[in-house]
Amino acid sequence: MLFLKEKRSTLDLTEYTVILPSICVGNAAQLACDLLIASKKLRRIGSLTHPALIPVYGPSAYQHEPNEKVSSCELYEGAEDKLLVVQFRAPWIARHTGSFQQELVELLKGARRVVILSGSFGFERRVIEESPWAYRASDNFKEIHAAQLGNAELIKWKEHTGEAIYGGGNALQLYKAFDEKNVAVMLLFRYLLEGDNSTDASLIVKELNELCEDFLQLRSGSGGDSSFKLTVPKSWNLLFGNDITELLF
Repeated sequence: MLFLKEKRSTLDLTEYTVILPSICVGNAAQLACDLLIASKKLRRIGSLTHPALIPVYGPSAYQHEPNEKVSSCELYEGAEDKLLVVQFRAPWIARHTGSFQQELVELLKGARRVVILSGSFGFERRVIEESPWAYRASDNFKEIHAAQLGNAELIKWKEHTGEAIYGGGNALQLYKAFDEKNVAVMLLFRYLLEGDNSTDASLIVKELNELCEDFLQLRSGSGGDSSFKLTVPKSWNLLFGNDITELLF
């Protein structure tokens, strides 16, 4: 399942934070991981393969690694910040999803914490005035981030208690699988609509950074200059395909 570069034989995630996207409505979570990888200039250290993953292969998605290739599932590391981002480039095949989730949890359960990003259909937000954000966190994750999650001024999210996230893909199943292994895990998702979700992706990263700036460290400058800055990956140039040829007209 695991293929690592540079002759590495094992994936040591001691004290690491793992960011994991769920394939959700608008691909917002995957786009958010794209922003993280490009902004942090994370290194591709390997890939995952499994019957649940539709084979995909293509050119580099990021300008900081122009010679790399992309596949169905890739691992990107920021060794200095002890950050690992998993990126999916294809949907999962339903009949193999269960075994893939089990193997994925076994692979990543040694991490200090796991953050799952996802999205849900905007029309599922029953009260318009409510926050567009919702989260689910394990008890041990709440202990680690008690100050942030308990800060009423900072936390704008509603705690999700339901048994389904419509449009959220396998986010909730992944969350429960990590929680069963006693991994500190949080699921963060935003209510959104299909279409151009690049803005939603930016907002997801920004919200996550406000909670967990200690490991994302996406603020630039020092002192009073702490502006939030993201790098857009070059793969977004053709986010919706090539331009329409003038020959059609």
